[in-house]
Amino acid sequence: MTDAEPAHAPDDGSDSDWPGPVLRTTLDALRARSALAGVRLDRVTVGASAVLVELVGDDAGGGRVRRSAGLAHRPSETSPTPPDDLDGLVAPIGDRDARDAALGERALAVATLNALSAPFLDWRTGDPMALLASSVSRIVTVGLFRPAFRKFDGVEVNVIERDPVAVETVTAPKGVSVRSFTPSGTAVAMEGADVVFVTGSTLVYGGIERYLDAAPASATVVVVGATASALPAPLFDRGVDVVAGAAVADPERVRSAVADGCCGTDLHDRGVRKVYVARDAPETMDLQPGT
Repeated sequence: MTDAEPAHAPDDGSDSDWPGPVLRTTLDALRARSALAGVRLDRVTVGASAVLVELVGDDAGGGRVRRSAGLAHRPSETSPTPPDDLDGLVAPIGDRDARDAALGERALAVATLNALSAPFLDWRTGDPMALLASSVSRIVTVGLFRPAFRKFDGVEVNVIERDPVAVETVTAPKGVSVRSFTPSGTAVAMEGADVVFVTGSTLVYGGIERYLDAAPASATVVVVGATASALPAPLFDRGVDVVAGAAVADPERVRSAVADGCCGTDLHDRGVRKVYVARDAPETMDLQPGT
């Protein structure tokens, strides 16, 4: 979906726990804000790598039409059929017994949470990677998050993927060593981590809570990817330091890009802005491990 979204998200069978506390809490928080009131489905675009959900609603304050949109990673093995209304989109998360929801349905539900959250988000524009301190020695990525290899030098990068990563195919600076782990090796991979990146696609596959719980308390934890663009408080409550998502700045261009099969930087060039929010957000951040 973006550079932060893996082709094969980590999966250790934890998808049986889907939707999980983070998504459920997010939906509950949106309902508490009456975010679903007066909102209806406008359109859904299903691309080869992403889904885009667009919503429309009445602005009670001025009678104007309010529009919002949200993206999510589409697992390649899925062919989701969008429901006809908003209730059908969020049903897999709202139903506490929806553990067997198909991956495509999950992707649409997560994109819908992102669209519902959009009016309430106070994003900062930019790439939080530029704010991370370079004085780290071990990084963990849950999912193959390629920017982690380009930002740092002289570090170890442990990649957790459900399918082992062929490390010899990963392009990285000469001073970066890469090791591959499957989800069963999460505890070992996390040992001594200074920074942990968790890709937003774990919200679709399930099990994000397990990876967050496994991250060392001293590590800086960043959840990344357009899929992770909903209310950040449920992630902050689980120890996340930064949520690095995406804002749909130009829905028409993004709709076209998704339909064309675009993902990653291609979407950023066609109407998507890189944005982020930090749990503790001073004007200037130097995200040292443990802060």
